[in-house]
Amino acid sequence: MTDTASHVTSSPRRANPLFPGWYADPEIHCFAGRYYVYPTTSQAYQEQTFFECWSSVDLTDWRSEGVILDFKDIPWSTNFAAWAPSCAEKNGKYYFYFSAGDGAGIGVAVSDSPTGPFHDAIGRPLVGNYPHGAQPIDAHCFLDDDGRAYLYFGGHGRCVVAPLTPTLCAFNRDFRDITPSPDYIEGPFMIKRRGRYYLMWSEGGWTDHTYRAAYGVADSPYGPFEYGGRILENNPDVALAAGHHSVLRLPGTDDDWVICYHRRPLGETDRNHRVVCLDRLHFKEDGTIAPVILTHAGVSAHPAI
Repeated sequence: MTDTASHVTSSPRRANPLFPGWYADPEIHCFAGRYYVYPTTSQAYQEQTFFECWSSVDLTDWRSEGVILDFKDIPWSTNFAAWAPSCAEKNGKYYFYFSAGDGAGIGVAVSDSPTGPFHDAIGRPLVGNYPHGAQPIDAHCFLDDDGRAYLYFGGHGRCVVAPLTPTLCAFNRDFRDITPSPDYIEGPFMIKRRGRYYLMWSEGGWTDHTYRAAYGVADSPYGPFEYGGRILENNPDVALAAGHHSVLRLPGTDDDWVICYHRRPLGETDRNHRVVCLDRLHFKEDGTIAPVILTHAGVSAHPAI
């Protein structure tokens, strides 16, 4: 990875990638009138010792918020492999879920600001084992519209979920194996649209060009999920290995969505050379998701109202 990711403070770009530097596994949110992207810093495992955040008021002009969590402040983390964060807001507090140590566990940190600094909330892993064989990585916190919260996670081809207590820092029930497809690998992400639950995930290998994303639909956050198809795949004219994404309904709209994901630029052979991009996500009239069109242009400006 180049040094630019840690030192650039603003990026007035209006195209994909959203901002300079090698990043992956982005989760996008809109909090209090501003967009935030929480990615993995895509470099060698031993150099992945912190998390950064980028923000924007309109989806086009992005600025670096710097380091928001450093593993030197997380003694149990093993101080490497800082992966795939997730952020959630409740009652003015921000909860940051993160993977540490390539299976050492999933942690949770808390802050009064979406840009941190975040501090370890419980002093130990929130998930420290492999429930149902799921590697404890790639956590995603989903807040349902009934006030309930769930943590989805899992690598090594297994996906599990458990409901969180109102503190968002503990579980009140055992983990359920909800692996939605034989091709599931990692990176679960959940949304609710018009009363139905859309679970999305990554397939293939992140180090090569088989990486892609798919989804399933259910009437419950626990599934079972009816397979819907692939939504992110290679486009040999644009980029390869598109996957590990998140989606966001644009504020002030009824059904306008964007998808934030990483991809490998054409000609890049280093497995860590990945960039964060943003494109439109479209739902068809029957509720299925249309395959995403990868672009260089990205999306138009939209205020974070």
